[in-house]
Amino acid sequence: MIFALDVGTRTLKAVLADIDEDENIIIHHCAMREHENRAMIDGQIHDIHKVAKGVNKVVTQLKELSGEKIDTVAVALAGRFLITSTGESFMDISSIKYIQEDIIRKLELDAVKTATENLDNFSAGMYCVGYSVLYYKLNDEWIKKLDGQRGEKASVKVIAAFLPKNVVQAMMTVLEINNLTPVHITLEPIAAMNLIVPPDLRNLNIVMVDVGAGTSDIAISSDGTIIGYGMVPLAGDEITEAITKALLVDFATAENIKRNLSVRQEFVYKDILDFEQKITAQDIRNIIAPVLDEITQKISEKILELNGKPPIAVMIVGGGGKVDGFKEKLAEKLSLMPNRVALKEASSLNTLVFENEKLDGSEFITPIGIANVALRKEGNVFNTVNVNGKTVNMMMIGNDLTVMQVLLQAGYTVNQLVGKPSPAISVEVDKKLVIKKGNMGKEAPIRINGMPATLKSFVKPSDSIEIGEPQAGPELILKVRDIITPGEYYINGEKKFFTPQVFRNGQKLVADTIINDTDVISTQNPSLKELIGEFQKNVVFTINAVPYEVPAGLAVSKNGEILSDTYIINNNDRLEVHPVNLPSIGEFACIELKKRKVVFNDQTIEMPCEEIIVKNSGKIIDLQTTVSEGSNYLLEVVPRDPTLLDILAFLSIETQKIHSFEFFINGSKAESFIQPLSENSVVRFSYS
Repeated sequence: MIFALDVGTRTLKAVLADIDEDENIIIHHCAMREHENRAMIDGQIHDIHKVAKGVNKVVTQLKELSGEKIDTVAVALAGRFLITSTGESFMDISSIKYIQEDIIRKLELDAVKTATENLDNFSAGMYCVGYSVLYYKLNDEWIKKLDGQRGEKASVKVIAAFLPKNVVQAMMTVLEINNLTPVHITLEPIAAMNLIVPPDLRNLNIVMVDVGAGTSDIAISSDGTIIGYGMVPLAGDEITEAITKALLVDFATAENIKRNLSVRQEFVYKDILDFEQKITAQDIRNIIAPVLDEITQKISEKILELNGKPPIAVMIVGGGGKVDGFKEKLAEKLSLMPNRVALKEASSLNTLVFENEKLDGSEFITPIGIANVALRKEGNVFNTVNVNGKTVNMMMIGNDLTVMQVLLQAGYTVNQLVGKPSPAISVEVDKKLVIKKGNMGKEAPIRINGMPATLKSFVKPSDSIEIGEPQAGPELILKVRDIITPGEYYINGEKKFFTPQVFRNGQKLVADTIINDTDVISTQNPSLKELIGEFQKNVVFTINAVPYEVPAGLAVSKNGEILSDTYIINNNDRLEVHPVNLPSIGEFACIELKKRKVVFNDQTIEMPCEEIIVKNSGKIIDLQTTVSEGSNYLLEVVPRDPTLLDILAFLSIETQKIHSFEFFINGSKAESFIQPLSENSVVRFSYS
C-alpha cells in the first residue's frame, strides 16, 4: 500500500492505494484539507510549518480511517520554474543473457544524468523531479519494452523535468517534520498524464492540463510517448481573486461562489462592510471573463510552444478547470471543437477501483496519479542506499553523491561522523595572540560494500555503507619550539638561522618546555656576542710546503659599519665578517742568516750577508705581509754583500742635526753608499 500526497497551492489531497494482479489501482481511502492562510503560492511552499501542519492533519485522518501505520510517502512537485531536458544512454548487452529490470533502471538513470548535464550552468541549482521515457531501442530499432529482450545494444531516451533545489528541499523538510520518508517523487503533470493518458493512447497528440489553484501544469503525448512538460503560473486563484476584488468579499466567500457558479443562478452574500448583497451567476461570469481569457490564452500559448501546433484533444483535470466556461474558452483559443476539450473525472477511469468512497471529481486525478506511478515504479528519481542495515532513500540524479552527503541525509550529524578536535591553546607572544588549533579527531571508520572508504568516497545506488564510531582528537601538547619561529640572517651571503630566547614570567625557557593555555610569552633575539662562537675562524696557509694554521680575530659589519659585540641580531640581517690581527710571514721565517764582521767607529758589528726572498704565486712580496687564507708562500735565502748604506741602521745620532759628514773605508774616503763591505772592513764616520 502506498500513501500518495498531492501538496497543491490551495489544498492537500491524499490517497491510500494499492495495485492488484490485474494492475488496477485500488483506492482504499482518501482525504482532503485546505491550507491555512496562503501557505503556498504558485505551487511553491512559502510557509513550511503551516504546510507541515496540514500534512499532519491529512496523515492523522487517513490513519484513523485505515488503521495503517503511515511512515512513507509518494509525492509530486510543481512550480513556476519548471524546466525540461532530454538525455540518452546506451549499453552493450551482448554478454547479458537477457535484459532485466535493474539494467533498464540503470539505462534510464544514466539518461537522466545526461539530461541533467545538458542543462549546462543550470544544473547546479536544479533537482530532477521526474522523467518519462521517450523511447527504447534494441539494436537501434524502436521497441515498446526492453524487459526480457536480448541483443547487442540497448538504448533509451528520456525527458526529465527539473525544479530549483529550494522547491525540492522545502518539500523534503515538510515530510521530515512529519516523519515521512519519501519513497517516490515525481512531477505533478507526469503523475496526472500517466494516469489519464496510458501508453496505449500516447500515439495520439493529446494534451493534459492540470489546472490547480496556483499553477496550470501541462503534459503532451505524441507518437507513443510524452514529448513535453510545461507550466503556466496562472490558475484558479486568479479567478477567485477577481471575484474578491469585484464583490469586496473575503477569499473563502469568493472561492465558494466560484465553485458553485455552474449550479446556481443567483448568490446572496455579505461583503467586507457587512452589507448583504445579491448577484446573478451571469454577472459573475462577466466579472471573471477577462481572467478566464488571460489564463486560457497563456495555457494555449504554452501548448503551442511545446507542441508546435494545436493537439487533437485536451484533457482537463484539477479543481481550477471546473470553473464554468473554462474548457469552452480553452477550446476557442486552440481552435478546437468544444467536444475535443473535456474535463476528466476520476470516476471515468476504468483502471480505478474504489474500495470505499467513490471519487467523482477531477481534483483527485493528481494524487491518484502519484499513487499510480509510485506503485508501478515509473519515473522515480529516488534510489536506495543501505546504512548500517537501514534503508535510506536518496535523490541521486544530477550529482555524484559522497558518503558524507548520504549520511547527512540519513540523519547523521557531523559529530557522529568526525571526532571532536581537542581544545585549542591560545598564548600571548610578544603581546600578540597566537592560537594553536587542537588535534583533529579521526573520521568514523567507513566501508562501502565491505571495502574501506572515506567520507569523500562516491556512492552508487544500492550500495551498502557500514559506519563505526569516530575518535576524538588527542590532547594538544604545545612546546616552545611549536610557537617560536627561528629567525634567519646572512653571513657573507650564506643563510643561517637563530633561535630567539624565550621567557615566561622572567624565566628563560628551553625548546622542550610545555606551554599552557593563556601563557604570556616574551622573546629576545641573541646578540652578536652570543653568536660569535659561530664566527671563530682559523687561517690555513703553507710556507715552503709546510702547512700552518693560526686563529684569526673577526670584525663584523653591516652595510659597511663595524658592529659591536652587543648588537642584537634582527631577522634577515645581512652581515659581513672579516678576519683581523693576523701575523706576518716573517714571524714564521725562523732562518738564521750568515753575517759579516765589520769595524764601525772602533766597534765590531755583524751585518747579514744573506737575505730572505718571499714569493706568493710567483710574485715577490714583503716579508712583513700578513698571512692570508689558502696562500702558499715560498721563502728563499740568497747571498748579498752588505753596503755602506746598511751602516746607517747602526747610527745612534739624529741625522737631521748633521750638517756635513764623511765615510772612510779602510782609510779611504767612500765613493758611494752602495760600496760593498768585505770581512773585517774598517768603517769610520765623521760629521759636524
